[in-house]
Amino acid sequence: MSKTINSVCVYGIGGVGGYFGGRIAHEIGKGNRTTQVYFIGRGEHLKAIQQHGLNLITDKEEFLCFPNIATDNIRHIPTPDLYLLCVKGYDLDNAVASISKNISADTIILPLLNGVDIYERIRTNLQKAIVSPACVYVSSSIE
Repeated sequence: MSKTINSVCVYGIGGVGGYFGGRIAHEIGKGNRTTQVYFIGRGEHLKAIQQHGLNLITDKEEFLCFPNIATDNIRHIPTPDLYLLCVKGYDLDNAVASISKNISADTIILPLLNGVDIYERIRTNLQKAIVSPACVYVSSSIE
């Protein structure tokens, strides 16, 4: 079975979420933009993205990218095909409770955070959706 990803929600736009969300939004922005990209964030960082976009600086390039929607409220986005969970471990339970109101049985959840029990914590609280164990190695920060 193959699934086309038409919408991606990056939940947690810190260092990891900003890196992957920025990359996804930038690459999709180059094309015809049929895939929707949503950012769920909070605080001043979210306000800056809403007003100015997300500026991603790597050792090889720098670019400005814009999600279709950047918000702090999961109810402001349609149910995405894919969630990238990019929160800290101590925020995971709240993030899972939040997305549980906006998933389907076909929604893919890819957790990109530290912890050996992340998959089990998500699966315990979400009976539906496809949860994929993941591992990420990226050094990033917010400026």
